[in-house]
Amino acid sequence: MALDRLSLSTVPITPFFNDLRLPEATGFVWKRRDRFYLITNWHVATATHIFTKQLLLKTGARPNRFRCSFVIRVGALEREIVDIPIRDDNDEPLWLVYAAQHIRAIDIVAIPLDADALKGKVTLLPVNELAPGRIAIMIGVDVFILGYPFGSGPPAFPVWKRGSIASEPDLVKAATGYYLVDTASRPGMSGSPVILRSWNSHIMESNAFAATTDGPIDRVIGVYSGRKDDVPGDAQIGMVWHVSYIDDIIDGDKRDI
Repeated sequence: MALDRLSLSTVPITPFFNDLRLPEATGFVWKRRDRFYLITNWHVATATHIFTKQLLLKTGARPNRFRCSFVIRVGALEREIVDIPIRDDNDEPLWLVYAAQHIRAIDIVAIPLDADALKGKVTLLPVNELAPGRIAIMIGVDVFILGYPFGSGPPAFPVWKRGSIASEPDLVKAATGYYLVDTASRPGMSGSPVILRSWNSHIMESNAFAATTDGPIDRVIGVYSGRKDDVPGDAQIGMVWHVSYIDDIIDGDKRDI
């Protein structure tokens, strides 16, 4: 069965507070120095707005575990449901955050995965190994947000939601930390990987041209965290946090508080 491997790398997430089911989201697998991590948004892990720090749910509930759906093997439709604790027995967070979070709020968390416990049960497909292309990131180009706007029901493969980069890419790290994308997204897509895909003829990061005949070049550019809610009207502008923060978070090895 010919399934796109990037579709296999995404992970539908159902957060729970004990037995209380909370709104669904998206995550994806990342590999760094032979360790695997589940990447999603900080607001998904905390049920708290990244900027205002206000609770997002009327009940005040915040998740302490994620129910995740991983592929069992490449080419198969079957998935394995795995419960991943995100808080320890003392209710302390198990996820990693940006080490300078007190200076700049970054809506990304990295949750270490126990690869030994998952071995033989699921296949971990890191997005950064599947989409390492160095194609140029330019304003106006199309990107795809791979998420679950309709929930995680079978067969639990993501929707590839198209958008376009709506802010200058070279200003992202120096300004807000996130790209703006023009797209109409829905709840459930928070935490999605955002992929730049180029077919046949490519403009590379070095401004050189390249051509391929055996398929597209993919580049992961960031983590989607939903619509920008301070934009007047219905502008349908979303935020994509810069991909480099993922490695920064993992290397910083700082637990949230």
